[in-house]
Amino acid sequence: MNNKTTEYRHSHPPLTRPDDFYSFWQQTLEQLARQELNERVLQQEMRADGLTLQWLDVSSLDGAVIRAYCLQWGDHEPRPLLIHTHGYLGQCEVMWPWAERGLNVCGVDIRGLGRSHDAIAKRDDAGYVLTGIASPQTSVLRGAVCDYIRAHDLALNCLDVPPPQTIFSGHSFGGALALMAAAVTHRPDLLIAGVPTFGWAEQRRRLVHDGSGREINQYLEQHPRQTAQVMDVLRYFDTMNFADMVDCPALIGLGVRDEIVPAPTVYAIINHLVCPHEVREFPVSHTDDPQEALWSQFESELLDLAVGGIPEGFGVETAG
Repeated sequence: MNNKTTEYRHSHPPLTRPDDFYSFWQQTLEQLARQELNERVLQQEMRADGLTLQWLDVSSLDGAVIRAYCLQWGDHEPRPLLIHTHGYLGQCEVMWPWAERGLNVCGVDIRGLGRSHDAIAKRDDAGYVLTGIASPQTSVLRGAVCDYIRAHDLALNCLDVPPPQTIFSGHSFGGALALMAAAVTHRPDLLIAGVPTFGWAEQRRRLVHDGSGREINQYLEQHPRQTAQVMDVLRYFDTMNFADMVDCPALIGLGVRDEIVPAPTVYAIINHLVCPHEVREFPVSHTDDPQEALWSQFESELLDLAVGGIPEGFGVETAG
């Protein structure tokens, strides 16, 4: 582990929540709840083993129409439900192997991305993360968190029987959305987030070299007078500011070497968690290094926890 990572491993930077942070998110959830699902099945495929894939359109915050898929077993047995989404600028893959382990699975393409590309009028030329950056109410990230929550709404509407366990999961951009959605809704029984991004926004500016962080830095280099305003908006979506609101057990993964989601920014999130949680460190993340293959261990653990449940004593020693 390099010296910079070691330096921040046990750091506890102060939270930067705006004064109206809680009311902002409460009003956002209330607005989302008033929006009808308006779900529309676009395509359906049923396998001989009873596993059915549906692609659906659904209405999210501000009426944005987003695309999601649901994998559901047709045996009317109560099965764990796993919600997930994709990385930054990506789109969901249908996770057949997860369903084949016995899960019901729902994945969503976030507004403006993937199959939900047309759900926003126009992506900001400076970068997706800067779309609507004029205020927290117009930020694309507000809608993105709601899109993740809406995937859970959709899945519950599609399932034949309620799930005995609900898991919110994601990697990088998806990990951040899963964590924020878990924090504001208190819905999941388990959170699994690999290298969740957007944490510790101020320090992230100094450490990040690629991805959405680079987009923000380049924009502020060109528009330095907007720095205070942009950073004020980003505090509503700084994953660190949500960490102590998560009340379910959490498994967090990080890469010691990562220029897109630097390890210190993930530690800043982890060190504010008060729920039972465990951390898995890998040598790298967001690289082309062969050691990226080690992340398959994280996915295996994800599935073990989702299918088998949370073992007694999970994360208790590291909570708080």
